[in-house]
Amino acid sequence: MKKRAIINIVFSLLLQFVTIVSGFIVPRMIIETFGSETNGLLNSITSFIAYITLLQSGVGGVIRAALYKPLALKNHHDLCVILKTTESFFKKIAYFTILYIVVLSLLFPYIITRNFSFLYTFSLVIIVGISTAAQYFFGITYQMLLEADQKSYVYSLVQIITIILNTISSIVLINLNYSIQFVKFISSIFFVLRPLAINIYAKRKYHINTNLEIDNDMISQRWDGVAQAIAYFVHSKTDVFVLTIFSSLSNVSVYSVYALVTSGLTALIECVDKAVRAAFGNIIALKENEKLCSSFNAYNCLIHLLSTVIFSTACITIFNFVHVYTKNVNDANYQQTLFGVLILTAEYMYCLRMPYNAIITTAGKFKETKKSAYLEALINIIVSCILVKLFGLVGVAIGTLFAMIYRSISFGLFLSSNILNLNKFQQIKRYLTSLITYILSIFILNNVNVAVEGYFEWVVYAFCIFIIDTLIVFILNLLMRKEETIKAMGMLLGRKCLK
Repeated sequence: MKKRAIINIVFSLLLQFVTIVSGFIVPRMIIETFGSETNGLLNSITSFIAYITLLQSGVGGVIRAALYKPLALKNHHDLCVILKTTESFFKKIAYFTILYIVVLSLLFPYIITRNFSFLYTFSLVIIVGISTAAQYFFGITYQMLLEADQKSYVYSLVQIITIILNTISSIVLINLNYSIQFVKFISSIFFVLRPLAINIYAKRKYHINTNLEIDNDMISQRWDGVAQAIAYFVHSKTDVFVLTIFSSLSNVSVYSVYALVTSGLTALIECVDKAVRAAFGNIIALKENEKLCSSFNAYNCLIHLLSTVIFSTACITIFNFVHVYTKNVNDANYQQTLFGVLILTAEYMYCLRMPYNAIITTAGKFKETKKSAYLEALINIIVSCILVKLFGLVGVAIGTLFAMIYRSISFGLFLSSNILNLNKFQQIKRYLTSLITYILSIFILNNVNVAVEGYFEWVVYAFCIFIIDTLIVFILNLLMRKEETIKAMGMLLGRKCLK
């Protein structure tokens, strides 16, 4: 299990590296070639289409939780029944997805009336929606199987290949002056191939029996899981939705540039989270409670350390990056200091709660936590909608930050009384240690002012800040939480990993 976790982390990190590089290259070319409003339009369309994935995301956590036990006990019959039931469910979602995309393609041009014709917007919605619909028809069930069986490296490899092909094709087609519709159509073709490849691999690897009867009782919490998905989705997409309706596409484009950084950093933390989550599921399925508690404490500290270093470094370096990334782009103001700090801090809070969420979802505690998930979503939406008119981008960042703070407290309180029976004082102390370290490291490093005009200069600058920041965070944590910090570093070095 330790070996699988390491392999999953390596491939997941490689995937995130490829995703981040692609995410920086292609949008920059779109902004430069087609303008900030077109980039904002694409991000808005992607976000609106992605709302349909709430159904997938909600069921996904429930399905993975249901798969842990038959995989751990090697119960092939129950495994096949769960997969057959899941496939049946996702086929229904696929039909609903197609209907949603058609309706959205007809309505979205009237939502976005600025500078774009009906046919221009209509065609982009249909093209971007193709790959979304395809994943429900084909590979999504088996993607979840691979993740639950600690073989997410297979899915990561397929993703890496398709992202590289998509990036290369986008660069070539944009340089050859093809329309944005044609560029995105070719991208959709590559992303349709991804679920097909996963489908073929999983069916050959696991010898799935498709002649069994479905049993919805095996994934009975699927609708409770939707609450968790709504909270996650509101966290990641509401800002774009609110800006699209109440602000401008230029602000959507500005938001998307900062989101490239925040989502990339979160994905790095998620590499570790996803790699060990299945291992936690295995431990819970086998009821090894003592091992679960000791592993969680070390893992929780590790995530706090990594998140603090990564996001405090980002708070110092992001503005130089945005300056370089948007050089010669004059149709929108991309230098938004307060917004950048707030949105990074909100994402930092989101990452700090990942270990809590990992235990809750792998233990299948969806029904027990759905109320707080709905409340998180409401806080984000209401505060963002109220403040966006007053403060623009800063308003939606404040809404996200408030929602993250609330849910982090909610997670901590739930796990203090359930599953792990955590010591509340120790959890508060862990959060305070991380927040104090985060603020102090930013305060110290903020005095390091370096003029950066190119990507190479920025990489050198960011690397130096990262090294200094790592030392500051590590030393401060040793002073405040010595024993936990040493255990966490042991896990990072592979000396104390989930087995």
